[in-house]
Amino acid sequence: MPSFLSGIRVRLVLAISAVTMATVGASFFALHETTAANLRGRIDRELHEQYAEFQQRVLAGGAVRDPAALARASSRFLAAQRYQPEARIYVISPHGLAPVTNQQRVIAEELAEARSGRGEQGEAAGGGIVAAADGLSTVSTDETGKLRVLTEPVLVGGTRVGTFRAADPLTSVDQALATLRNRFIAVGIGALLLSIAIAIWLANLISRPLRRMASVASAVDAGDLSHRIDYGGDDEVGVLAEAFNHMLDRLERGFEREREFVSDASHELRSPLTVLRGRIEQLADRVGGGEAVRAEAGELMREVRRMERLTEDMLTLAKAERGGLLQPRRVPLDDFVEDLRRDLPLLGERRYTVESSVHGDLRADPDRLAQVLRNLVTNAVRHTSPDGRIDVSISSANGRAVFAVRDDGTGIEPDQLGRIFDRFHRTDEGRGRAEGGSGLGLAIARAIVEAHGGSISAESTPGHGATIRFSIPGYEPDPGR
Repeated sequence: MPSFLSGIRVRLVLAISAVTMATVGASFFALHETTAANLRGRIDRELHEQYAEFQQRVLAGGAVRDPAALARASSRFLAAQRYQPEARIYVISPHGLAPVTNQQRVIAEELAEARSGRGEQGEAAGGGIVAAADGLSTVSTDETGKLRVLTEPVLVGGTRVGTFRAADPLTSVDQALATLRNRFIAVGIGALLLSIAIAIWLANLISRPLRRMASVASAVDAGDLSHRIDYGGDDEVGVLAEAFNHMLDRLERGFEREREFVSDASHELRSPLTVLRGRIEQLADRVGGGEAVRAEAGELMREVRRMERLTEDMLTLAKAERGGLLQPRRVPLDDFVEDLRRDLPLLGERRYTVESSVHGDLRADPDRLAQVLRNLVTNAVRHTSPDGRIDVSISSANGRAVFAVRDDGTGIEPDQLGRIFDRFHRTDEGRGRAEGGSGLGLAIARAIVEAHGGSISAESTPGHGATIRFSIPGYEPDPGR
């Protein structure tokens, strides 16, 4: 029996859901990285534009010739700027002079930490904004968080008189990316739920004909070859269904021909076997009593009787397949048990026990029921020693009469347990067809039990005997007991 996770519908749902989530994940990654690059690119452009504005307003015209002039011009430049919370930070550092900035407290703390050697290390350089290397870099401080910094030298006549730095916080970028992540999580959950719903619908649609095939195959495995797959499509599944139906047609015809052959052959063999038995008896009497002749005639008669048993067994199986095997009626189980106790010793000298906890009636064919038990006990006799033990028990469960035949014989190998009820099945050391048997006794027992609507099974530990148990529905307990 396949497990739940191994079912084709579950695998289809998991596969479609996995593809959906992989697609959503890849889309999120691409969009996340593109959005982050665009936002950071916009900040970088704005920083370059700010540097260009600084050059135009401060350096153009030649008014700046030394660090002191740079400091005065930078102060006027910063005074002309308008600032908002989390706005851009400017730091213009003339050589040898204190930096000019619009965030005096932040820069003073950075310089103090740098002098004391306790500064935080940024991503591009150490010490925060004032230590950022030339060009674009990203730094991080406790006070301002992550910043994107543009550092450019201030040149006068080819001589560097100071350094211009402009920094923008990356808070807006992080907030935009966090919003994007949250929305994608919501979209991803919705897409997953939608994909699961669509996948379940598709899995049911795709697997429906396969489930019909599995149902038909189970019915065929149970022995009913009349089922067919009703599928009108012309796709691959339709081709498979048509081939499966053709196979069943051929199997049904083959089994029907086999049943007809077995039935006809069995009927036709009965007459010549009867004639052969009579002729052997006549010839033995006519020749006149020699020991060798009588021994030869006895051997021939044993073979004839074996052929007669085989013929009767084949006829029994043919009747079971045609559905005319049983003549059910009410069977008083107390009387049936007493007959068992009386008749079992006739099947072979063994230590028998018959135990019954049922008192009531069973709707069954008593002759066929007795035949099942005779076959099982005979099979047990063949595989036990003369002082062996054979126990027969009868109980009830869920409206069924449960019969069990146990012995202490040679047992059954594990790989043979499921096959001992097959026709003519042999085991190397086994119980399926011992010397003197037709090889059909257990097959007949199964056919009779299943014709009653019951079931039969075997269990064994090799070398420690075997138990064959079968149950028959239709048990009605005696209300007075």
